[in-house]
Order: sequence, then structure tokens, then C-alpha cells
Amino acid sequence: MGKLYTLDGKLLTETPEIRVGEKIYPVDNRKKTVTKILDAATSATKNTSADVIDRCLELALGKPAAKELNEMDLPFPAYMQLFTLVISAATGEKPEVVEQRFQDPAE
Repeated sequence: MGKLYTLDGKLLTETPEIRVGEKIYPVDNRKKTVTKILDAATSATKNTSADVIDRCLELALGKPAAKELNEMDLPFPAYMQLFTLVISAATGEKPEVVEQRFQDPAE
């Protein structure tokens, strides 16, 4: 079993999964996928942050799950937290570490 991260920050299982509401989404944590996710997240100069997050969610969760989550029309802070949790699940890092990596340097 992998790790299951929830929006309330609890680690529940050993498989890389996240839970949003009652639904559980598996996270692709294979090296090639994580490399693509991190490349997309760190080299985004032409895209908006929402576009980058959409692309990262699609890579990590698959197109159907990313579409389903997008259709939930989450508040933007929850959407950002979702991004953090997905990256955390994919990389095995703590959410706090991921948040620091993607902080706006102007803040």
C-alpha cells in the first residue's frame, strides 16, 4: 500500500492516492511522470498558473480524473492545496516542502 493524502493533511495508506470528498484518486508517481510534472511546474513561463496546475493534475491523475476535478469548480485556494497534495503524493515529500518550492519569490 502507498500513501493517501487528504485535504486535512492526514496520511492514511501507503499507496500514492489523494482523497477529495469521498472519492479517492490514484497518483502516478513513476519517475517519468514525476519528471514531466516537475518540468511543467518549474518551467512555466508562457502559461498561467492555472494552466500549469491543470497540466500537472492531468499528468499525475490522468485526463478523466483531472477533468472531473476541474468540473468541481473548487475555490482557488482549495485548487492550490490540491496541487500541493498531488505533488506531495507523487514525490513523497511533505506538503510543507512542496509549498515552499512553489512559493512566489515576490512574497
